[in-house]
Amino acid sequence: MLGRVALVDRAAGIIVTAAPGTGSTSLIESFRAGRTTNAVPADGSAGHGVDAKHATVGQLVAAGLLPAGHGLRIVTTTRNPFDFYVAEWQRSRTRWVLELRDRQSFVHTQPGAIERIVDAVTLEFEPWLHKALDVAVDAQPAARRLHRGHLEEADVVLRMEALEADLADLLGLVLAVPRVNVTERDRAYWRHYSSTARRLVEVAHAEDLARFGYAF
Repeated sequence: MLGRVALVDRAAGIIVTAAPGTGSTSLIESFRAGRTTNAVPADGSAGHGVDAKHATVGQLVAAGLLPAGHGLRIVTTTRNPFDFYVAEWQRSRTRWVLELRDRQSFVHTQPGAIERIVDAVTLEFEPWLHKALDVAVDAQPAARRLHRGHLEEADVVLRMEALEADLADLLGLVLAVPRVNVTERDRAYWRHYSSTARRLVEVAHAEDLARFGYAF
Protein backbone atom coordinates (compact mmCIF):
# COMPACT_ATOMS: atom_id res chain seq x y z
CA MET A 1 0.00 0.00 0.00
CA LEU A 2 2.46 2.62 -1.17
CA GLY A 3 -0.27 5.24 -0.98
CA ARG A 4 -0.16 5.13 2.80
CA VAL A 5 3.55 5.38 3.58
CA ALA A 6 5.32 8.64 4.36
CA LEU A 7 6.16 10.68 1.28
CA VAL A 8 9.07 13.03 0.62
CA ASP A 9 8.40 15.97 -1.70
CA ARG A 10 11.87 17.42 -2.34
CA ALA A 11 10.60 20.33 -4.43
CA ALA A 12 8.41 21.51 -1.55
CA GLY A 13 11.01 20.56 1.06
CA ILE A 14 8.57 18.46 3.07
CA ILE A 15 7.87 14.95 4.31
CA VAL A 16 4.22 13.98 4.77
CA THR A 17 3.38 11.40 7.43
CA ALA A 18 0.16 9.42 7.77
CA ALA A 19 -1.56 9.78 11.16
CA PRO A 20 -4.26 7.08 11.35
CA GLY A 21 -7.90 8.08 10.94
CA THR A 22 -7.22 11.69 9.98
CA GLY A 23 -7.64 11.73 6.20
CA SER A 24 -3.97 10.90 5.70
CA THR A 25 -4.63 8.30 2.98
CA SER A 26 -6.47 10.90 0.90
CA LEU A 27 -3.69 13.42 1.46
CA ILE A 28 -0.95 10.97 0.52
CA GLU A 29 -2.84 10.00 -2.64
CA SER A 30 -3.20 13.66 -3.61
CA PHE A 31 0.59 14.10 -3.40
CA ARG A 32 1.26 10.93 -5.38
CA ALA A 33 -1.14 12.07 -8.12
CA GLY A 34 -0.13 15.71 -8.27
CA ARG A 35 3.51 15.92 -7.16
CA THR A 36 6.84 14.14 -7.67
CA THR A 37 7.45 12.21 -4.46
CA ASN A 38 9.44 9.37 -2.93
CA ALA A 39 7.99 6.86 -0.48
CA VAL A 40 9.66 6.08 2.84
CA PRO A 41 10.21 3.12 3.20
CA ALA A 42 10.80 2.98 -0.55
CA ASP A 43 9.24 -0.47 -0.87
CA GLY A 44 6.32 0.31 1.42
CA SER A 45 6.97 -2.83 3.46
CA ALA A 46 6.75 -3.38 7.19
CA GLY A 47 10.01 -5.29 7.33
CA HIS A 48 12.05 -2.43 8.75
CA GLY A 49 10.88 -2.52 12.35
CA VAL A 50 8.41 0.34 11.82
CA ASP A 51 4.75 0.68 10.88
CA ALA A 52 5.21 1.36 7.17
CA LYS A 53 1.75 2.91 6.90
CA HIS A 54 1.77 5.23 9.88
CA ALA A 55 5.35 5.72 11.09
CA THR A 56 6.44 9.07 12.46
CA VAL A 57 9.54 10.77 11.10
CA GLY A 58 11.25 10.05 14.41
CA GLN A 59 10.60 6.33 13.93
CA LEU A 60 11.83 6.45 10.33
CA VAL A 61 15.05 8.14 11.46
CA ALA A 62 15.54 5.62 14.28
CA ALA A 63 15.10 2.77 11.80
CA GLY A 64 17.73 4.25 9.48
CA LEU A 65 15.22 4.92 6.73
CA LEU A 66 15.69 8.69 6.83
CA PRO A 67 18.80 10.67 7.84
CA ALA A 68 18.60 12.65 11.07
CA GLY A 69 19.67 15.76 9.16
CA HIS A 70 16.99 15.37 6.49
CA GLY A 71 16.30 19.12 6.41
CA LEU A 72 12.62 18.63 5.59
CA ARG A 73 9.58 20.26 7.14
CA ILE A 74 7.32 17.62 8.62
CA VAL A 75 3.67 17.69 7.57
CA THR A 76 0.91 15.60 9.13
CA THR A 77 -2.86 15.61 9.64
CA THR A 78 -5.32 15.82 12.50
CA ARG A 79 -9.09 15.71 13.03
CA ASN A 80 -11.82 16.99 15.30
CA PRO A 81 -11.46 14.69 18.35
CA PHE A 82 -15.24 14.50 18.86
CA ASP A 83 -15.64 13.08 15.36
CA PHE A 84 -12.51 10.92 15.58
CA TYR A 85 -13.74 8.84 18.50
CA VAL A 86 -17.12 8.10 16.96
CA ALA A 87 -15.42 7.16 13.67
CA GLU A 88 -12.93 4.91 15.47
CA TRP A 89 -15.71 3.14 17.37
CA GLN A 90 -17.87 2.68 14.28
CA ARG A 91 -15.14 1.49 11.89
CA SER A 92 -13.95 -1.03 14.48
CA ARG A 93 -17.48 -2.43 14.61
CA THR A 94 -18.06 -2.47 10.85
CA ARG A 95 -14.68 -2.64 9.03
CA TRP A 96 -11.98 -3.91 11.35
CA VAL A 97 -14.14 -6.70 12.76
CA LEU A 98 -14.27 -8.21 9.26
CA GLU A 99 -10.46 -8.24 9.19
CA LEU A 100 -10.51 -10.91 11.88
CA ARG A 101 -11.16 -13.50 9.15
CA ASP A 102 -7.90 -12.60 7.40
CA ARG A 103 -4.92 -14.13 9.20
CA GLN A 104 -2.61 -11.81 7.26
CA SER A 105 -4.44 -8.67 8.41
CA PHE A 106 -2.87 -6.06 10.64
CA VAL A 107 -5.36 -6.94 13.38
CA HIS A 108 -3.42 -10.14 14.05
CA THR A 109 -0.02 -8.44 14.20
CA GLN A 110 -0.69 -5.02 15.74
CA PRO A 111 -0.50 -5.22 19.55
CA GLY A 112 -3.89 -4.68 21.17
CA ALA A 113 -5.84 -4.53 17.88
CA ILE A 114 -8.06 -7.52 18.58
CA GLU A 115 -8.85 -6.29 22.10
CA ARG A 116 -9.81 -2.87 20.74
CA ILE A 117 -12.12 -4.44 18.17
CA VAL A 118 -13.77 -6.62 20.81
CA ASP A 119 -14.30 -3.55 23.02
CA ALA A 120 -15.95 -1.65 20.16
CA VAL A 121 -18.23 -4.55 19.24
CA THR A 122 -19.29 -5.34 22.80
CA LEU A 123 -19.60 -1.83 24.26
CA GLU A 124 -21.86 1.08 23.44
CA PHE A 125 -20.15 4.34 22.61
CA GLU A 126 -19.91 5.99 26.02
CA PRO A 127 -18.46 3.02 27.96
CA TRP A 128 -16.16 2.40 25.00
CA LEU A 129 -15.03 6.04 25.16
CA HIS A 130 -14.15 5.64 28.84
CA LYS A 131 -11.89 2.72 27.91
CA ALA A 132 -10.39 4.53 24.93
CA LEU A 133 -9.52 7.50 27.15
CA ASP A 134 -8.39 5.17 29.95
CA VAL A 135 -10.59 6.89 32.51
CA ALA A 136 -12.86 5.41 35.15
CA VAL A 137 -16.49 6.46 35.45
CA ASP A 138 -16.81 9.69 37.48
CA ALA A 139 -13.10 10.47 36.98
CA GLN A 140 -11.42 13.10 34.83
CA PRO A 141 -9.23 11.95 31.92
CA ALA A 142 -5.58 12.90 31.62
CA ALA A 143 -4.59 15.38 28.92
CA ARG A 144 -3.77 13.72 25.62
CA ARG A 145 -3.34 14.45 21.91
CA LEU A 146 -4.61 12.70 18.83
CA HIS A 147 -1.51 10.83 17.65
CA ARG A 148 0.84 12.76 19.89
CA GLY A 149 3.98 11.45 18.16
CA HIS A 150 2.86 12.76 14.78
CA LEU A 151 1.68 16.12 16.11
CA GLU A 152 4.59 16.99 18.33
CA GLU A 153 7.24 16.49 15.64
CA ALA A 154 5.26 18.24 12.90
CA ASP A 155 6.08 21.68 11.54
CA VAL A 156 2.75 21.89 9.70
CA VAL A 157 -0.53 20.21 10.71
CA LEU A 158 -3.38 20.02 8.23
CA ARG A 159 -6.97 19.54 9.39
CA MET A 160 -8.83 16.62 7.82
CA GLU A 161 -11.93 18.79 7.45
CA ALA A 162 -10.06 21.41 5.38
CA LEU A 163 -7.19 19.61 3.65
CA GLU A 164 -7.27 21.50 0.37
CA ALA A 165 -7.63 24.90 2.07
CA ASP A 166 -4.87 24.15 4.58
CA LEU A 167 -2.55 22.89 1.83
CA ALA A 168 -2.97 26.23 0.05
CA ASP A 169 -2.83 28.43 3.16
CA LEU A 170 -0.05 26.67 5.07
CA LEU A 171 2.08 25.18 2.27
CA GLY A 172 1.17 27.19 -0.81
CA LEU A 173 0.24 24.00 -2.69
CA VAL A 174 -2.85 23.58 -4.84
CA LEU A 175 -3.87 19.92 -4.85
CA ALA A 176 -7.15 18.13 -5.33
CA VAL A 177 -7.66 15.78 -2.39
CA PRO A 178 -9.74 12.69 -3.28
CA ARG A 179 -12.00 10.78 -0.91
CA VAL A 180 -10.07 7.58 -0.24
CA ASN A 181 -10.51 4.83 2.35
CA VAL A 182 -13.73 6.39 3.67
CA THR A 183 -15.87 4.36 6.07
CA GLU A 184 -19.59 4.36 5.40
CA ARG A 185 -21.05 5.54 8.69
CA ASP A 186 -23.30 7.98 10.50
CA ARG A 187 -21.69 11.40 10.05
CA ALA A 188 -23.74 13.07 12.80
CA TYR A 189 -21.17 12.25 15.48
CA TRP A 190 -22.86 14.52 18.04
CA ARG A 191 -25.80 12.13 18.32
CA HIS A 192 -23.59 9.67 20.19
CA TYR A 193 -22.52 12.08 22.92
CA SER A 194 -24.12 12.60 26.28
CA SER A 195 -23.05 15.68 28.24
CA THR A 196 -20.70 13.41 30.22
CA ALA A 197 -19.06 11.97 27.13
CA ARG A 198 -18.69 15.43 25.62
CA ARG A 199 -16.97 16.66 28.78
CA LEU A 200 -14.52 13.75 28.68
CA VAL A 201 -13.28 14.76 25.24
CA GLU A 202 -13.25 18.46 26.13
CA VAL A 203 -10.95 17.76 29.08
CA ALA A 204 -8.76 15.12 27.45
CA HIS A 205 -8.24 17.07 24.21
CA ALA A 206 -8.33 20.65 25.40
CA GLU A 207 -5.03 21.39 23.64
CA ASP A 208 -6.17 19.95 20.30
CA LEU A 209 -9.48 21.79 20.47
CA ALA A 210 -7.81 25.12 21.23
CA ARG A 211 -4.94 24.84 18.78
CA PHE A 212 -6.96 23.75 15.77
CA GLY A 213 -10.16 25.63 16.44
CA TYR A 214 -12.30 22.54 16.91
CA ALA A 215 -15.59 22.54 18.76
CA PHE A 216 -18.44 20.16 19.43
